[in-house]
Amino acid sequence: MEKKPKIYSSFEEIELDLQILKVQREIHAQKIKLNLEKTGENLRPINLLEGYIGETNRTTFSLIEQVIKIILQFVVKPFKE
Repeated sequence: MEKKPKIYSSFEEIELDLQILKVQREIHAQKIKLNLEKTGENLRPINLLEGYIGETNRTTFSLIEQVIKIILQFVVKPFKE
């Protein structure tokens, strides 16, 4: 099924369609940006661990999170000095 080309009767109609397309492009760009940010957030090690453990074990997760932070302090500390 082929799409018929739109026939414009004035430059105002063309300008209006161009403005609509510009706004639609900006909306799609923002959606892509938001999805990339969400993906990056979901791929953080803490979030991956939370997904693996499950939300029902929140206390266990909190404890593991604290242990990971302590371990990271010892790992990163030599590089800072």
